[in-house]
Amino acid sequence: MVLFCDNHCFAQNIYANGSIDKDSILAGQTFNYKLDVRMPNDYIVDWSEIKDTLSNNIDIIKRSDISMTPINNSNDVILSQLLTMTTFDTGYVEIPKIGLKYSKSTNDTNIYACYTEYMDIYVKAVSIDTTMAYKPIKMPIKQNITFEETIPYVGGAIILAALILLAIYLIRKFNKKEEKIEEEAKPQIPAIVTARERLSQLKDSTLWQSGKFKEYYTDLTDIAREYLEGQFNIDAIEMTSDEILDEVRKLQLDDSTFGKLQNTLTTADLVKFAKANPSSSQNEQAFNDINTFVEDSYVFHQEMEKKKTEEAKAKKNNFEKETTENQEMEETK
Repeated sequence: MVLFCDNHCFAQNIYANGSIDKDSILAGQTFNYKLDVRMPNDYIVDWSEIKDTLSNNIDIIKRSDISMTPINNSNDVILSQLLTMTTFDTGYVEIPKIGLKYSKSTNDTNIYACYTEYMDIYVKAVSIDTTMAYKPIKMPIKQNITFEETIPYVGGAIILAALILLAIYLIRKFNKKEEKIEEEAKPQIPAIVTARERLSQLKDSTLWQSGKFKEYYTDLTDIAREYLEGQFNIDAIEMTSDEILDEVRKLQLDDSTFGKLQNTLTTADLVKFAKANPSSSQNEQAFNDINTFVEDSYVFHQEMEKKKTEEAKAKKNNFEKETTENQEMEETK
């Protein structure tokens, strides 16, 4: 329940009073409105009723802190707040009543209210001197940019650059991953198939018949090198002829097969480094030797892989047999 009273409540000596520091102002000029409320010290006042606008014509620009002044020989106090106001209307502008709600204690369910009186303030329009000559419009004065002002822009540029670099990194990483997946998806061509195809192309090229001995032996030995790398995992492309022969010896090929590779590499080195001019029969023999080496070493590789598979299978069978026998022995015990 809300109980209302005027600016004076004589029964309890409670009142609200307002006063202004100016009788008249220019439109838009500020003035001070002092709000005083007298009531017992233990009463609770709600100051939240005072908003930023007092009416359609009056705006509250600023509010001071609330001060308290005790009254001698009394439990009463005067609560004061200074309100800075303004208006843009002209003529007599009414300052409406300001009401404050209060209660006698925190447990009191009755809400009371006190109001100030209406007041008027005279607002004069701002006069313009039309007799003065027009002055040219001045452009804004250019100010130097300070370091503090550049910090947001520099920071934004750094963040943007970092995001661009991150995006480029992620795109490249994604593309590499896609390329890797594509490479893994492509079926690997067996080294023997590639070697056979390249030997057939070399035979049809007629390089040595045209006097291009160095190109002929370079292609021939490259075919052998790539075949050794693909079939036996020998890094022959980066090796010298002697290094290749050392690695091939470890394969334990028969002497005839090994000798065909050795003869061709020796002839090729003489052509490439000593500018030797082999005969037609030597050129044909070199081709036949590499062709035979590829085929014979491939057969050897297949037989060795078959032998390894059979040995692994036999070892597995023996292990299973021994395991079964051990289990049977344990069960008989």
